Amino acid sequence: MVLLRRLLPRRAYKILEAVTTQLAMIAVVGPFFFIFFYMFWNSLKPDYLFFEPGVWRFEPVWENYTAVFENSDLVRNIGNSVVISGFATIIGLACGLLTAYTVARFNLRKLAMAILLTRMIPYITALVPFWIVYKHAGLLNTYTGLVLSHLVITIPFGVWIMMGFIEDIPRELEEAAWIDGASRTKAFFKVVLPLSTPGLVATAILCFIFSWNNFQFALVLGGFDVSTAPVSVFKYADPEAGGSGQMMAAATLVTIPVFIIVLAIQKQMAAGLTMGGVKQ
Repeated sequence: MVLLRRLLPRRAYKILEAVTTQLAMIAVVGPFFFIFFYMFWNSLKPDYLFFEPGVWRFEPVWENYTAVFENSDLVRNIGNSVVISGFATIIGLACGLLTAYTVARFNLRKLAMAILLTRMIPYITALVPFWIVYKHAGLLNTYTGLVLSHLVITIPFGVWIMMGFIEDIPRELEEAAWIDGASRTKAFFKVVLPLSTPGLVATAILCFIFSWNNFQFALVLGGFDVSTAPVSVFKYADPEAGGSGQMMAAATLVTIPVFIIVLAIQKQMAAGLTMGGVKQ
């Protein structure tokens, strides 16, 4: 690229750079959009054509979506996912922000590494201990139990994302607030918290997505009353639960809420992932 920049005129180089960037974005994002399109298009395919992947031209039918809404609890389970993921994100974000502030300001690197280890341990290894504890505590098949289990996902992630934003906020701003008579708590809410807003938005979205997509905790620790959206899609893996088109329809409906949320606040999310608070 450096050689091309020297050889080509400035305008031609700018055009080439823009085209190259767009092609790179298409190469990265294209496969993900294709998967979603393939899932949606197959949800409109009649069951007798489902196992013929080479057939792309057919008359779309909406019976799969109608059957999903009429014969399953998918809508209720999506609501369960919203409640569980929402509370897990809010609690995890609050705990993660406070922990990240403590680690960043007091240089508690050992605590940070201990929190990171909880992300490195496979969740499946914790399912049996969780189930035993939950059985004795009466938390199986409850919203409280699933929210607490999802905090294992949201808190460590929130800590490590927000720690970078807190470290980018100069200590001098807090010290100036202290000189003006503010306590550490007031300086945190008046100085650190507003400057951390981009990071909070990005972290909240990512925590919500990871919590929404979690399948293992909901399958083992949940039940009929608090079954989540991913578990509902899994039920269609049983041939007697419905056609394959219904499985694709359910998977599409589960994906749409997160897809809409990300599109609605993509600018804030991008800003949160690329910007800190105030650079030193």
